[in-house]
Amino acid sequence: MPIYIEISTLHRTVTIVARGSISPDEIRGAAQQMFEAKVPHFAKLVDVAGAIAEVNLQQVQAMATLLHGRPEDKRGPVAFLIAPGRGDFARAFASTQDGQRAVSLFTSLREARAWLAEPRDVPAAFAIAEPVQTTSTPPSSTPWSDPQRQAVLIRGTRRRDLAVGRRSRIPT
Repeated sequence: MPIYIEISTLHRTVTIVARGSISPDEIRGAAQQMFEAKVPHFAKLVDVAGAIAEVNLQQVQAMATLLHGRPEDKRGPVAFLIAPGRGDFARAFASTQDGQRAVSLFTSLREARAWLAEPRDVPAAFAIAEPVQTTSTPPSSTPWSDPQRQAVLIRGTRRRDLAVGRRSRIPT
């Protein structure tokens, strides 16, 4: 089954949805996609509630290392949406972070989104000396309604860019 990724640069968020049995190649492909997009500082919502990952701890550690980026890069928070009684992949990922990134597990999408929206303290090593000018965000805009977000579908070792619109659905 595929892994679906949406990146909203306006809201600095990445949404990842995995369904079914996920192979190490698919996880590696998703990690590579995020590495190439240069989004380690973006908040990430990872929905693995409907997925079963066929990976071991060493493979999770390799993926986490790839996602770290450069040591001086700020790392955004990661909220995992898991099914009750499951979440081994999410727990394994959280164990690799050593306090370098906020990671939390949720069984409610609403709670995961609310947690990601909370302001976070930035470690002094990652603080920005001068404010960064950003595009103003429309008041009713959310990361999941950003019309400029980019989407990609990863299935096995294949990758396909997708159009994102108001009625976009996750292909199966």
